[in-house]
Amino acid sequence: MSDLSGIKIEKGRLGANRKSASYAISGLVISAIAASALALDTPTTVYNMNDVKMLGITEEYDATNNINVHRHISEFYRNAGEGTELHLMLVAQSVDMPTICDTNAKQLLAFAKGNIKQLAIAINLESDAVVVPLNGMPTEVYNAIPKAQGLYGWADSHFMPCQIILECYQHTGSAASSANLRDLENLEADKVTLVNGQDFLYASTKTGNAQKFADVGTVLGVMAKANVNQNIGNNEIFNITDATKGVWIEPGISSHKTNTELIEDLQTFENKGYVFGVAYTGMAGVRINNDHVCAPIIIDEDNKVNEHTIALGRTSDKARRELRTVYLPKVKTDWFLDETTGKLRPATIVALEDIGDKVFGDMMRNGEITYGKTTVDPESDLIVEKKLIVSYVIVPRGNIGEIKGTINFKTQI
Repeated sequence: MSDLSGIKIEKGRLGANRKSASYAISGLVISAIAASALALDTPTTVYNMNDVKMLGITEEYDATNNINVHRHISEFYRNAGEGTELHLMLVAQSVDMPTICDTNAKQLLAFAKGNIKQLAIAINLESDAVVVPLNGMPTEVYNAIPKAQGLYGWADSHFMPCQIILECYQHTGSAASSANLRDLENLEADKVTLVNGQDFLYASTKTGNAQKFADVGTVLGVMAKANVNQNIGNNEIFNITDATKGVWIEPGISSHKTNTELIEDLQTFENKGYVFGVAYTGMAGVRINNDHVCAPIIIDEDNKVNEHTIALGRTSDKARRELRTVYLPKVKTDWFLDETTGKLRPATIVALEDIGDKVFGDMMRNGEITYGKTTVDPESDLIVEKKLIVSYVIVPRGNIGEIKGTINFKTQI
């Protein structure tokens, strides 16, 4: 007998999602004054500047309170684009940066269910607050660097790794006397970036402590827009100047001095790993100088390289997030073993390696890595230990930091 329906084609079941979650999703914690529709210590999510306005965060709110909240968020959306998911929290001005790293930032990351891929922390001091400098920056900023790296460790242990940006406001002293972020004693904060650059003309509209801020909102927005493998200082793509709006016309440092005034210090700031805006001779506009983190460059004897740039860190975090997503459904599944040795069969090894290699294949097609390979240990014990041992290797995309050459006149070739 035949089925009178003729043909039945049913929907297949989907496996783990190989389409990446958005790596533009960001977080921002700012010490400030409560907005009319946003209380302190209350996480919220916005998608555009209209959402921000509905919270009572406007240019007038910034001007009335002499703070930089609307500024950071508007800069984020100017660079990241309207519609980008931003998780936001305001905390009291009395809360310092190390405390934000220890408590408030964790609350925001948990609120966002681990979806935040980059998080910035900004400070608005009370008008009468006195800043005590240490190694060229406020003591709280310097002390927040290990706290921020610890925040990353906590986030990573909960499977929600993210890059962390700190506002290095009120930079003091010369570049020579400032901390070398690429060589901090007993600390490699490879997930932490310090921004000490500011839009000088905008800062000139503020007074007191608010004037010596650093534009972390700009950097957060560019990072959200960038592919994970891209340097946020990419000269071709990320011009942060908007001449029509008069934004980022004159780059400066959070000491509220222009780059022109500090021209002899800029290369030292670059060498020491600070992030700021820079105008290149022969190119219109302003770019971010580089994608620094607070860690040295390390290459070991096996040619393994540490995550010494934002791009390397974001690429690594994406790979680990995606690999966890595709391998998690395989936990507690059972597999045929070799009947003689009790070890993995060759076909099983290939099947399990293929899961990870598909992730790397997607990343290669997206232009995020040069190469990636998954290797399953054939000695993995699935009977007693029930542990699959897997290793991964990634070859990242290359990045041109500078071009160096020679030129000569010749009478003939």
